[in-house]
Amino acid sequence: MPENTPAVYRFARQRVRHRFTAREVTVTAVSSPVEPFIRVTLSGPDLHDFVSDGPADHARLFFPHPLTGELVAPTPVGPGEDGIVRPEAPMFPRDFTPLNLRTDPETGLRAFDVDFLQHPDPGPASAWAAAAKPGDRLVVVGPRGSATAPQGADRLLLIVDPSALPAAARWIAEVPERTEIEVVADASPADLDWIEQYLREQGGREVAVTEAFGTLADAAADAGIDEGTFLFAAGEATRLIPLRRLVKYEYGVPREQYALSGYWKRGMANFDHHAPIDPEDPEE
Repeated sequence: MPENTPAVYRFARQRVRHRFTAREVTVTAVSSPVEPFIRVTLSGPDLHDFVSDGPADHARLFFPHPLTGELVAPTPVGPGEDGIVRPEAPMFPRDFTPLNLRTDPETGLRAFDVDFLQHPDPGPASAWAAAAKPGDRLVVVGPRGSATAPQGADRLLLIVDPSALPAAARWIAEVPERTEIEVVADASPADLDWIEQYLREQGGREVAVTEAFGTLADAAADAGIDEGTFLFAAGEATRLIPLRRLVKYEYGVPREQYALSGYWKRGMANFDHHAPIDPEDPEE
């Protein structure tokens, strides 16, 4: 696009609302795309109208109770209707990026993958994934809507930790081939090889991955954000605060030109990624 194209056009993202409901799904396969991830394939008749058109989409998965194995989850309001009924009992939900939405050629049913990052001290979701097997059931709620990747950006800058790699891979796959891509990983140097492998295989493109030095604001300043760059950053919420302040206040980057999301927060279980990243400045 011409250099003087306004950000609202250069970084335009089509936004679509989807039917918001609860869908029961069944595990049909378990694999591992790279060593730190377990990939679980979910399918079922309820996915017939499941849509995920945006790289930052999240589906909320509801897991069985870690001790009793009971699956307590929302239910649909009614066939074809919009809305869910939430039970009174405690639930165990976590948000994940849907990957590889497709129709299974053998069953004719819709299916998608979820990649679970394994931790030394696993929570309910990663512990469930480590023991998952075909036939296990979950309930999926969302996505409420999608925002497509901008098609007019000259460059895509991704600053992500390992929890956000599935979303990063979708960004890589869903921008035009002409868009230059740079990935800064908030991870240790020992992780860079498998991160590159994961993004290459899942994103479908060869991308260079560099380590984030200092704060994420330092990493963004080192990488540079010019008027043709779209920034997506996601990971631990408190790590994103200096970055958000940099792009919003110091650089004055137009709101259309970046998307930041806290996927988890140190010391907090089941952090809501919709919560403000910066408690001192919650307004986006």
